[in-house]
Amino acid sequence: MKIKLNSKIGLLFLMIISLSLVSAYYNFSIENDTENILKANYNTLEYSRNMLLSLDEINSDKEKAIALFETNLTKQMGNITEAGEDKVTYELQNNFDALKKNWNDEALKNQIRQNIFHILKLNTLAIKKKSDIVKQTAEKANFCIAILGTFSFLIAFNLLINSPNNTSD
Repeated sequence: MKIKLNSKIGLLFLMIISLSLVSAYYNFSIENDTENILKANYNTLEYSRNMLLSLDEINSDKEKAIALFETNLTKQMGNITEAGEDKVTYELQNNFDALKKNWNDEALKNQIRQNIFHILKLNTLAIKKKSDIVKQTAEKANFCIAILGTFSFLIAFNLLINSPNNTSD
């Protein structure tokens, strides 16, 4: 009788451990995916925003605007994470180097803005794609946890109903 009771409690214990491990695995996966979005793409959005703001300030406080632009451009060059982003970032750098030689070139300023908007678009699309991956992972997690939870509940309910009869035999 003791062996039967221990085996049934052991089975329940294994089911609880399994449910906990599956939950922890998916929680870690979702957290990791979310962190990747924030780490890579959010930084680029911030750098791009700062470059656009500094570009608008070039006429009023040129030295400060140039320093801010160059700081964010350097950070952006170290944060290239998406396909095609490297090409646009290097084009942005070349256009900015050309602008430093002729601050009044409005066509070049517009081209720099277009480069920045292209970088923003690449990263916004990447955020959407990665967000969809996180959503799929969460849906898969909910499904797996629901299946495992239902299975655990059925086993526990079966043991609850049948244990008194089986244990007394």
